[in-house]
Amino acid sequence: MTGHFQPGQSVTVKSISTMLGASIMPTREAMNRLIAEGALELRPNRTVVVPVLSAREFDEVTDLRCHVEGLAAEQAVDYFKPEHIQELKAFDAMMRKAAKSGDIDAYVTNNFQFHFVMYKLGATPFVLSIIESLWVRIGPLIRMSINETGFDDSAKVHAEMISALETGRKIELRQAIVLDICGAARAVRPAQSDLARTAPPRRRGAR
Repeated sequence: MTGHFQPGQSVTVKSISTMLGASIMPTREAMNRLIAEGALELRPNRTVVVPVLSAREFDEVTDLRCHVEGLAAEQAVDYFKPEHIQELKAFDAMMRKAAKSGDIDAYVTNNFQFHFVMYKLGATPFVLSIIESLWVRIGPLIRMSINETGFDDSAKVHAEMISALETGRKIELRQAIVLDICGAARAVRPAQSDLARTAPPRRRGAR
């Protein structure tokens, strides 16, 4: 979800178990679960890779994010407390600091934390699982596009989200979420197009 792996990158049980300091069996089970959920793709040669989204899949993920994340944020208005506003402001400040220092990992991680403060407040566990599955698909592309195009300026729209949540303006909060997602999609689309153009064809039935 924070884009540690790039689209098209191959991963192995051994490399993941080494990275996480985990044993082989639970690592293999986790990878099989991610393959079943479409977060990883099993190629015909048995290689496991991070999927490369087609243009249609990218558009579908973007549209779904606008609907589901907008709904979760809107519903968060009914449950937020002052400490949640402070959390949002802290994550946003760390994002701006990371952008100035060029720390992509910190920027992406704090953006993730910023959004999920709201989503965890407003979404049921089922809806939250849908949002997480969408971020699993889009996270690698977001991280990669920052590498290629630089940091997007999300400070203004994040400030609008915080203000709308604090003052109970549900429609404005949802609109700000959609604006943020669509702005990110515009920045990501060139990287997605380049990847999709050079990616090997998928086996029939692969998603």
